[in-house]
Amino acid sequence: MAKEILDVGAAAEYLHITRATLYKLAKEKKIPGLKIGGQWRFSKDRLDELFSEGWNGADIENEANSEKSNV
Repeated sequence: MAKEILDVGAAAEYLHITRATLYKLAKEKKIPGLKIGGQWRFSKDRLDELFSEGWNGADIENEANSEKSNV
């Protein structure tokens, strides 16, 4: 069975976060992703593992927004 690979738009939608937040998390290695040819790709299986470990996209989005307002 083929693994489902998501681009930034699909991964952000799947996680219910903005693309900007997803880029930030990927660059900070807080979310598993791979940059191929200058474009980020994410394994849906690995993203599902985050949820099973209790990761909450809404919490991350709120944290990112509060960091912006503190700058």
